[in-house]
Amino acid sequence: METAAPDSAPVASGSPNTEGWKGTVGWVSAILMALLWLVAGLWKLSDISGFQLKLNQLLVPAALTLPATLAVAVSEVFAGILLLRPAWRRLGGLFSIALLVVFMVYIGYHYQTLLGEDCSCFPWLERAVGPAFFWSDGAMIVIAALAAWFAPKMAKFSQARTVLAGVLALAVVAYGWDRFGPQPGSEVPATITVADESYALREGKVMIFFFNPQCLHCLDVGLDLSRYTIQSDFLGVPTQEPESANGFLEDAGLTGRVKLSPDLDLLKETFPFDDVPYIAVIEDGKILERFQFFDQPEFGDKLKELGVVK
Repeated sequence: METAAPDSAPVASGSPNTEGWKGTVGWVSAILMALLWLVAGLWKLSDISGFQLKLNQLLVPAALTLPATLAVAVSEVFAGILLLRPAWRRLGGLFSIALLVVFMVYIGYHYQTLLGEDCSCFPWLERAVGPAFFWSDGAMIVIAALAAWFAPKMAKFSQARTVLAGVLALAVVAYGWDRFGPQPGSEVPATITVADESYALREGKVMIFFFNPQCLHCLDVGLDLSRYTIQSDFLGVPTQEPESANGFLEDAGLTGRVKLSPDLDLLKETFPFDDVPYIAVIEDGKILERFQFFDQPEFGDKLKELGVVK
């Protein structure tokens, strides 16, 4: 009687278990990359307006910041889910590499303009545009490539389409909450300090400009505002280095047109913005508009419509 051949030859004593270490590398790489994507994508969905502002500061036109934010967030969450399922892992790794390459190409194209600008896309990782950005994204490409290289054979993806539909539904819910959920406080303070005097904030039309004197985006907005005739009270609130506020106003061509207030903490109870520049327009204590995007001509047209400039 013939004896059936064993399914596999025994591993010699002392030789490495090749499949074992490959599987370990694949799993560790996939989990690391999936954790990065899931946290980054869900963080963006939790603060859609905030990430829109970040994209605008990274030179994405204001009209495209919303679709870009949703596209990036959905892609990151979907990539993370793909990496966690072995049958989809190779696709998840390749998709991750494609996302990272797109990010690097975009930053590389705008490198000279964005050099030194904040480009943090992960909540715990502070990054600025510079050589370190490319090194860190390159390291993530290596991790994603390892996850894809040591992944099992790819399977059919009919279920993956259902997962993608679920992520898109989550994005729709997040968008609805961002736009129609609880809004920041609408009760403006009755009085604040302006130019060392008490100022009634609930009387008449007022434009409030929150700025950092060292912020180039703020300076650009200030230069834009200097081209208009201001038709309302115009208050400036420095968010950092108040001693430099007058120099900022001079550089922006706003000297003598803006009255400064030191009451940042009091005003942030009503206007809890994350970043500057930020502008609010108030009439008789009612908030008419909050500005975080300043693309022209939309910004100027809206100010004219509100009657604060001409």
